[in-house]
Parts: sequence; structure tokens; C-alpha cells
Amino acid sequence: MTFVVAISHSRIHDMITVKGGAYLWSSGFGISISKAEGALNGDKINLTMYYVLSHMPAYAHEHDREPREVDVYSKMLYYPDRCYEGHHTLQNIKMWEDVLSMDDLIEQVKTWIITLEKQGCAPLLKAGAEGVLQAMVLSFGALRFKNEHLEFAANPKDLHRDYYFRRLIYGNNTHVNISVIVGGDNKANLFVALDRNDKPYYACDAGCVDAPVKLTNEMMQFPVKLTDPQTAILYITYDRQHMEDLKHAIHVKDIVEAPAHEHHVIALHRHGHHYGGLPMLFWLSIGFLILVFHLFLFKLIFNEYCQGHDNRYIRGKYNL
Repeated sequence: MTFVVAISHSRIHDMITVKGGAYLWSSGFGISISKAEGALNGDKINLTMYYVLSHMPAYAHEHDREPREVDVYSKMLYYPDRCYEGHHTLQNIKMWEDVLSMDDLIEQVKTWIITLEKQGCAPLLKAGAEGVLQAMVLSFGALRFKNEHLEFAANPKDLHRDYYFRRLIYGNNTHVNISVIVGGDNKANLFVALDRNDKPYYACDAGCVDAPVKLTNEMMQFPVKLTDPQTAILYITYDRQHMEDLKHAIHVKDIVEAPAHEHHVIALHRHGHHYGGLPMLFWLSIGFLILVFHLFLFKLIFNEYCQGHDNRYIRGKYNL
């Protein structure tokens, strides 16, 4: 027998707050609202994160922990290994299924934990709820740690909405903010800033062919580029020499700026249909007027033809 989950959003939030307080939520993720049918939005993402995190112990924030133990768990966040190695999880329907029963809830939590563990995030999961939060946020954008750098491995064609990655932990005293903003030209751009840092950090876009850019607490803009074969669109590291070496290690045949997204794709997210910013009623009205015009035109031509035919018949019968 299954039971309907009757835990309210506020109750789940309270459960997590007890575990870690506001500090647990210092990292996070935001996404622009999509009006497309069936689109994944912030409410579903928040609820799913609540479900998963409420099942994880917050080791570093438990009151009965010795300071030495707390320090051990906190340091686990600084060594994320190769998390996250898979394709971004926002488009994986199975990760966002509706939870209608306790069995659904257990299955969803299990799916998330197994996915994160098998995609290189096992060291982060050992840190408890805070590590799981970091791993989930990394998975949303296919952000992955590799040898001496963090890379943003999303496919440019998937960046048709605005994304905000807040306070990604990089080392023991550095937080990175990354944003993806779709401009008026339907092209996505990257914006990177340091929330805090204990040493200089640098970034480069796809291919790292340009000189490394030193990051600050001000947002720095980077174009989204497309490489052949496809590689990461952004690299971040504290080791400038490592970044300069990357351009010799990333072997691509071609690097171009990613094309603008098709108008109907952006319109679908922003307006819920493919027709742009005008409401559906407007386009239906235009279609109706066009139909009426053609009916009127057809009637006019038909009447003219019939009248002309009748006149010829009369002239042929009575006129010599």
C-alpha cells in the first residue's frame, strides 16, 4: 500500500533548515521562467532539491559533532574530484518526475544519489547534505571539475534560457558565480564573477585560444563559442600557466561563435507559443480577417463572372 506524500513545501524547508540553516543554502541555482508546456521551472527544481536534501544528513552542522569532525566534513567540499561528468540533468525527464506517493519519493531520491555517485560526485556526497547540494547544482549545468580547473561543458544549443549558478565552491575560500543570459539577439552569453577568493583566478572561453582573463567580483562577459569537435564552453582555474597550456591540449579543428537560437524556440519559452510576443488571440484575429477577405474576394469574382456570363447570353439572343 502506498501513501500520498502530505509533506508541505514549508515543512520540507523546515526539515532542511534544522539540518543546516541558511548556510546550507548559500549555494544555489536559478533559471528563467518558461511558459512552454511541460517545461521545467524553479518550483519543480526547488521541490526536488528539498526532497533529496531532506534525506541527507548535514554532518558539518550537527550539534553533537566535535570541531575536528566538522573540519573533516567541511574539507570534503574542497575536493570534488571529477564531479559532475555526465550530461546536464535539467533535460533528463526521469530526474524530475512528479512525486505522488512515498514510493515515488524514495525512487526519486535514489535516482539522484546513484546518478551523482556514478558521475564522479562520490567524494562530495560523503560530506552530507551540503555536498549533495553542490553536486546537484554542478549537474544542472554539466559543470565539472577536472585536473586543476572547473569547466562548463554544456552544449551551446541547450542554452536557450537564462541560468544562474550561485556560489560554487572552488577550494577552501573561493566561491564562483556563473550566469548564462540570452540577449535580445537570441544569443547566449556567459558572465563570471568571484563571490570571494583567496588567490587570483582566471577564465577563458571555448578552446582557450585567447589570453586568460583575470576574474574579479564584477561580472566578466564571455561569448559562447562552438568548437569542432565539441568541447567545454568555459574554463576557470587559479593556475594561469595551466590555462595557457590548455590551448595546446584542447585540439579542435574549428572555433566559431555559437549561432543565435531560432526565434520560435525563444518565443516558446517566453510566451508559451511560437508566434512571438503578441497574444494568440491577435494571430487568430489576423487569420480570421484574411479568411473573410478571401471569401469576399471569391464572392466578388464569382458574381462578376456570373453577371458577365448572363450579359453575353442576353446579347447573343436578342442582338444582331
